[in-house]
Amino acid sequence: ATTEDSVRYTMFAAMLGAGIRPDEVILEHPHPVIARAQVDTWIPEYRNSAYALEFKFDRDPPGGMNQPKTQKAAAVFRDVHRQLLISQTEDVRSFFIYVTTEEMAVYFRNPNNGYDDFFSIPCGETLHLTASYFEDKPKTFTNALGGSFSADVKCAFSRDLPDRQYIRIYEICEPSA
Repeated sequence: ATTEDSVRYTMFAAMLGAGIRPDEVILEHPHPVIARAQVDTWIPEYRNSAYALEFKFDRDPPGGMNQPKTQKAAAVFRDVHRQLLISQTEDVRSFFIYVTTEEMAVYFRNPNNGYDDFFSIPCGETLHLTASYFEDKPKTFTNALGGSFSADVKCAFSRDLPDRQYIRIYEICEPSA
């Protein structure tokens, strides 16, 4: 059992190992576009770029209850959209770090749900999301998402972890022409 903060602090330790100093990392930085929203981690300058990192950890609910998987999938894509907004307005590399357990991984990988191409992007490859990507999704998903968007989602890292947990790191960019 862990939390989103545990994931964020593990990433922070990895950043320190990569040469980033603690004073170069800002936690809970104001989102440059969405009023009163925060970006989980902001690095204003590292190797000639700024970085915005958003974390999501979909863990199993206590008591073994079923999760509202369609709404949770929409929340993942809402976070992708939030990161896209940053990449459109700032000279910044924008990343979405997603950790989940077996239940959501199975949901994303199920071809009947229509998200396997997102969850299973091979490292180094890019999924081009367009408004049409969201057209055939359930009404529950589209209502929770709040609107379609276009983005390039590049898989920067993908691992299946012990204890049936999964990590995906996506770089979110404006769609290429």
